Amino acid sequence: MYKKLSLDNRPKLHIVANAIKALATKESFIGLYFLLFILGITAGSEYGVYNESRIAEVVLLLGLCIYSYCCNHYLVTKVEWLFFAFVILGSFFWSNALFLIADLLLIYLLYKSFYWLEYRPVITKIIVFASFLFFLLLPVALWDYIATGTYSTEWYPLRLNIRIYNSYLLIISIFAVWLYLTENSYKNVYLGFLSLAFLSILIDGGRSATLAYSAFITMICLFNRSARWQLLAAYAMSWFTYLAISYLAALHAGSTAAVQIVRATTSQRYDIWMDALKCWSQSPILGCGFYQLDSDRTLAAHPHNIFLQALSEIGLIGFGFLLVIIFVIAKNISWNLKQNYFVIAALLAISIELSLSGIHIYPITQIALLWLFVFLLKSPDFLHAKYFSRVPAFGLASHRFLSIASYLLLAGFFIYIFITTTALIDNELMTRPRFLENGYKIF
Repeated sequence: MYKKLSLDNRPKLHIVANAIKALATKESFIGLYFLLFILGITAGSEYGVYNESRIAEVVLLLGLCIYSYCCNHYLVTKVEWLFFAFVILGSFFWSNALFLIADLLLIYLLYKSFYWLEYRPVITKIIVFASFLFFLLLPVALWDYIATGTYSTEWYPLRLNIRIYNSYLLIISIFAVWLYLTENSYKNVYLGFLSLAFLSILIDGGRSATLAYSAFITMICLFNRSARWQLLAAYAMSWFTYLAISYLAALHAGSTAAVQIVRATTSQRYDIWMDALKCWSQSPILGCGFYQLDSDRTLAAHPHNIFLQALSEIGLIGFGFLLVIIFVIAKNISWNLKQNYFVIAALLAISIELSLSGIHIYPITQIALLWLFVFLLKSPDFLHAKYFSRVPAFGLASHRFLSIASYLLLAGFFIYIFITTTALIDNELMTRPRFLENGYKIF
């Protein structure tokens, strides 16, 4: 009897062993970063939540650099050396150059990390299920909204810009749709997450995330008949719940105005886009750097459009590097909508969000975008994964030396910033976040 029980338990032990093996990877640190954000865990330092998450992001990416070097994968290519040369050249012409250099080098670390990471489905499942914790206090917030007519975002675990949460929920919803389409279990759970996530975006007034989410769901429903009605039902349920709650809140508040998205528009997209183009026209080749610091302080910290931001801040040359990345992705994925509709739909949604929001600015959304692109471009479920999964190896010993030298310079630069930045602890500064919160002037 004892031997029989042991044999019967072997499959379960095998599953546990495989799960432990899957978690004992470098990608687990990506999952840990997500969990710290989801649970609202902070160090409680005087630097603030946003700056803590930025420091943790840089430490995570630098740690991935060390791992890749130990595996003989950290190689700086010729194109990357050209990028470094451009950054050095631009530093002589850009306004507030050191601030912009910090942004560019962080983007470079994200770019390099893409090549070192492998897609782990178990990490994605943990992130999706853990993200349900966001909604624990949502019913309380909705009830208070109905009772008072005033909506508060304090139900989120951290006091951050709600656009960060909206962009995050959009990305995790893309993962949830994929799990719903490919997994045989927990399908209703994934649908529930989609409905709650979209309801949160609607109630927060996240216009760009609403547009991106709607475009993504529409495209999935067009090309996947088996899941069409279920996804549409979840989408419609979110809209119905949002409209019903807004109507009840308006009745209690005595408002006769038509039901509309809660947050009034204050971002003045047209003004900041025109400001970006005006800046670019003054220095079209190299860009003008971080120009908002020297203009109207009521303007946003960035144009809320990654393309205009790159064009205005780093000029046509810097914009060219962005176009190269887009071209490589576009060239090597299949554009057959029947076969590759999910990847195309996800890229469409992210393109909309990149064009209308700051999803590419914030620490957690940068890591979420990194993991999303690892999934979309390197998951074995897609035919193009073979191309994007290639990792360059060392050639000559001089390549190894130059690569590690570049890493040490990068690490030294970020360490110096975090040690010497007094703006981190200046509570009187009220600037909008970019690399750091309340820290436009990092030196």
